[in-house]
Amino acid sequence: MRMWISLALLAGSLSVFAPSKTLSDNDRLFVKVLEVRDKDVRVSKAALLPKGGVIYFWERTRPPNEDEKKLRAKWFDEQWEAFRREAEQKGIPEIERKSEEIAKELESELAKQPPIIQPMRPFFSAATRGIPMLMRQALKMALPLARQHFINQPVVVEAGLKIRYPDGREADIPADIDKLYGEETWMRMPAEEINLRASPNGRFLALETVDESFVLFELRENAFVPVAQVRGQSPIGWSSNGRLMFVARNPERDTFTVYAMDGLREVASLGPVPRPTKRFSDIRAVAISDELLVVGGGNLLCVYRLSDGSVKQPDPKTLRRIGGSPDSAIYGLAFSTDGRVLYVTSARGFFVIDPYTFAILDEYIRPAVADFFFDKLAGVSPDGRYAAVLHGRERLYGWATLFFWDIREKRIVQKIGTERGRMLDTISSGFKFVYPPAMLTNDWQFLLAIRQDGVLELYRGQRKY
Repeated sequence: MRMWISLALLAGSLSVFAPSKTLSDNDRLFVKVLEVRDKDVRVSKAALLPKGGVIYFWERTRPPNEDEKKLRAKWFDEQWEAFRREAEQKGIPEIERKSEEIAKELESELAKQPPIIQPMRPFFSAATRGIPMLMRQALKMALPLARQHFINQPVVVEAGLKIRYPDGREADIPADIDKLYGEETWMRMPAEEINLRASPNGRFLALETVDESFVLFELRENAFVPVAQVRGQSPIGWSSNGRLMFVARNPERDTFTVYAMDGLREVASLGPVPRPTKRFSDIRAVAISDELLVVGGGNLLCVYRLSDGSVKQPDPKTLRRIGGSPDSAIYGLAFSTDGRVLYVTSARGFFVIDPYTFAILDEYIRPAVADFFFDKLAGVSPDGRYAAVLHGRERLYGWATLFFWDIREKRIVQKIGTERGRMLDTISSGFKFVYPPAMLTNDWQFLLAIRQDGVLELYRGQRKY
């Protein structure tokens, strides 16, 4: 589906919420100054502009009628039948073959273990060979639930981008519904796969769509104008000065294209990401400086030099120290402002690394009894003192808490989103790349938090860096 957005910036007004009483609390790094909510529309994705402007994608919906439900049911049944045939002919037989290989390998390894382990051999063997059967059962059970959910999805009747500023101004960028969702109303379901990213300098805006491409907007005379449609998909991001942009290339996320924003010139084509083991590793985090692109995820951490495309990886011992054992789990990456230091959050803790040598400059190993995890990294303050980190493991359904980590003193100094019903949006979504539901301006003077109930919270920083 190809998408182009028609622009029409409109002057308007915004009732600014009264600042929180905690504005005078100098112990907090950030205080809330604005809540953005639309009771009649569904807020999907949002981004933060340098001076505290909030830009978000919204949809207005209605329930589907009976004719639309029938068309959706017909389409779903046709797609499911095609998927089932493909799975029975290719997918499941391949899984059965792999399961048999794994079972034999497992039996061989268990045969080498002490006698006390031997009674477990039949159990593990049967469990491994039973994976294809369990998959068939899971598909059979999930089918009616998925079908019902698909048929009853609301119909989008209006959508677009809206910008709201702390001083009360607002502007609208309406979307072309036919081009974005399709001409048939039964096809116009909420766009879960849309992502919205803004460059740190606020000059560019990327609106990613489901067709593995994104529309790039440029700010010209106080209006965002579409300037290009670029092939690629998440993750998308910029260097801290906004000079370089990276995007994962289609069809896999282990190859990247880097563009210079001056003229949108391609300056590097990198990948595929070298895998340290045959085991699948999902890319969880990517960061870019003027010289390096760093990719991290399950059991991998690699650094590309943009000048020649060469790649370096830490030795296995260093990787285990950073990410944990037996497999590394890198969750977040961020460069310092000058690009000379790399910050890493992982299953094991928080690390400060020299990206050129992989020397560990500072570290915090999370105690086993700690009640928080370094799950996602939203950013690091310009002076390198604080890190904005998201933790979601203590929350149901993946809802997250944002906390600020004092890197020097190794302690949490502030939390946001700890109240039930006011937690931040999810940071885990199957195999999809998930952007942190919190973003900061380069100078750390503004913070945007995206709540799980669709409310956007704008915070103002209390310190100068």
